[in-house]
Amino acid sequence: MNRRVHFSAVSDRWATPADTYAALNDEFHFDFDPCPLDATENGLASLFVDWGGKRVFCNPPYGPGIATWLERDLEADVSVFLIPARTDTRWFHDIVLPKAKEIRFIRGRLKFGEATNSAPFPSMVVVFERCGES
Repeated sequence: MNRRVHFSAVSDRWATPADTYAALNDEFHFDFDPCPLDATENGLASLFVDWGGKRVFCNPPYGPGIATWLERDLEADVSVFLIPARTDTRWFHDIVLPKAKEIRFIRGRLKFGEATNSAPFPSMVVVFERCGES
């Protein structure tokens, strides 16, 4: 198997498919996105912004720092992550499984942004809610 084809990309940032975001926004009514694709600031600056009281949508960079984003999960009233379905990772077992309110595995492969081809990996939506929030 040619691992380079299956597990590499020019970037670790993937533009959220518009229909996926719209459906999630209709359900969760987001008011904060810490990882906008076309941000003009250093992508890590959003890690230092308070998420308290917010309804967060986060499609973080898919590199080795993904756990750092997931660790912010319960700061927000609701945080919804669009991330690769990597169920063999430490962050999946240490953060997602024990703390997520819901994990939605997306059937098939998403086409990110304006891509003509599907992503080389499966995706999932992970929902975290602070206790007592709805």
